[in-house]
Amino acid sequence: MFDWCGTLVEYPTEEERFQPILERLGRPHDEGAVAQLAAAFRGAEQHRDVLRSDRRCDLSAANHADTKLLICRIAGIDEELAIEIERSFGDLDNYRTYPEVVDVISTLYRNGIKIAIVSDYHVDIRPYFDSLGILDLIAGFAISYEVGVTKPHRQMFDTALEALGVPAERCLMVGDNPQPDCGASTLGITTLILPLQRAPRPRLLDRVIALTT
Repeated sequence: MFDWCGTLVEYPTEEERFQPILERLGRPHDEGAVAQLAAAFRGAEQHRDVLRSDRRCDLSAANHADTKLLICRIAGIDEELAIEIERSFGDLDNYRTYPEVVDVISTLYRNGIKIAIVSDYHVDIRPYFDSLGILDLIAGFAISYEVGVTKPHRQMFDTALEALGVPAERCLMVGDNPQPDCGASTLGITTLILPLQRAPRPRLLDRVIALTT
């Protein structure tokens, strides 16, 4: 089982996310303007109303929009920019694939290892795997917006186990965030937490091949 964001792809910083949006809208997009917007957004994320809304953020596209637009309102971001910011979170092209992903998943598949993706996300991520040419190598998906809960709820991992058709003790969960991803361990699934590193990242996923051969 693989987590997606932070494990297979790099999550963009606010600066990386906002700069092209500002440029596309014809607004100031120099370093200072981007930094100011990013700081306002990060500050608003800590508002108590946002923290409450964020608990349901990845259960649906509508919930996600509500949460991100709330952040933007608190940050004083106008509606046009807020809509583009919210949409950017569902744009799969904004997430950079770590370089070893295709090699590792292809090798595991050739070695007879079944693969499932367990991800807290508000839209379908299957097109991402299709774009890499590896969708057919994935046995199943447990995506929060489809399952109706987020990690560490056991239903996320039970859904993946059902897709894999193997008992928990024969599985390995690979993630980057201990709080949600270690929910797998409560079901008896061996769990590997990779250090969260930005590119250029060492080929951390190669460890998975070593653990499964």
